[in-house]
Amino acid sequence: MPFTDLDICNLAIDRVSGDRIDALDEDSPLGGFCFVNYPHKRDFILSKYRWTFANAVALLARVDPAADPNEPRPCEHKFAKPGDLIGAVHDWRVSADPAASRGRPYVMESGGFFWADTAPLYVEYTALRREETWPAWFRQLVVTAFAADLADFCQLSTKARELRAEAWGTPQENGEGGLYASARNEDARLAPQRQLVSGVDAGPLVQARWAGGSPFAGRSWEVQY
Repeated sequence: MPFTDLDICNLAIDRVSGDRIDALDEDSPLGGFCFVNYPHKRDFILSKYRWTFANAVALLARVDPAADPNEPRPCEHKFAKPGDLIGAVHDWRVSADPAASRGRPYVMESGGFFWADTAPLYVEYTALRREETWPAWFRQLVVTAFAADLADFCQLSTKARELRAEAWGTPQENGEGGLYASARNEDARLAPQRQLVSGVDAGPLVQARWAGGSPFAGRSWEVQY
């Protein structure tokens, strides 16, 4: 049976021994908490790491920059963002195939759009993936992490600490341990063979996201499909 957002929330509620809800927007304290907070927790965990199952490559749709003559034009070409973009942009290129892509496009984000010095423009990024597509190990991570938030909401301090440690590890691990570390290992183990691409310059947008410099710039890295 496919999992839904309601299923994930009820599994998390089970971890704190609460009463299951019939809908995320039902008129109950737990329903209200799930409705407001679950999407944020889901998006945070999806965007926290470059998960293989959430990786996507898309050709961006061009937007006519002349439609708004008063809008600043930092570059010649204007593109709409992918509707399912949820995490950091990993790569910009002029071809879907990284091996066939020559040169690095210059890309900026302005006014809710991407601007580039070339077209067409392909983007590799972390995309929103619905619960029914999640691997079991990722589902377990999200359930446990959200259960910790529910325990805080229910004022179950000890339970919240236990669940948070289970999800993220000890305080010394700074959120990089526990089920999160296991999920990253599983994701790496199950990832398909990837093509090695040299000399990647992530561009100004990704540099800004990484506080001044891409962690991939200046060295070889692997592009994931």
